Amino acid sequence: MDNAPQLDDIYSRQDIADRYIDWLRHGKPELGWKGDPRLVLAFNNGIEQRWEVLIHSPVRNLPDRHEIVMAAPAGFELNESGVIALIQNLVLADTTIAGNSHSDIMDRIDRENAAIEKAKQEEAVGRTSEALSKFYHEAGKTLGVTKTFFPT
Repeated sequence: MDNAPQLDDIYSRQDIADRYIDWLRHGKPELGWKGDPRLVLAFNNGIEQRWEVLIHSPVRNLPDRHEIVMAAPAGFELNESGVIALIQNLVLADTTIAGNSHSDIMDRIDRENAAIEKAKQEEAVGRTSEALSKFYHEAGKTLGVTKTFFPT
């Protein structure tokens, strides 16, 4: 069966993008976003199957060149709340806003990544300790050990 999207699907996605592109290009002041007329909102229909925000950044021999600014996870629903979240992330990454220097942004990203990594490690430790606890309990029952003693 062919999984390629039909033209109606592509057109409906473009209609959705057209609904929100004005916010990206002309701003949404209540969110602190001034807008950027170079931005494009597009659905990547390749393997990724995701919404992407691109910026027009021509170079000498490539006048129509675009770079990915932000990519939504696969399955991301493009709706008003999704676009607001996207704009909030653009505001956080905008170095033209006071207090958003490149080093501040990188420090924030490093802190967020460290927190995510710590949470993953804590979850892994929790799962491992729970499994070990069950193993030692069952091994103790099997071997007839009712008490454990750890010399200090």
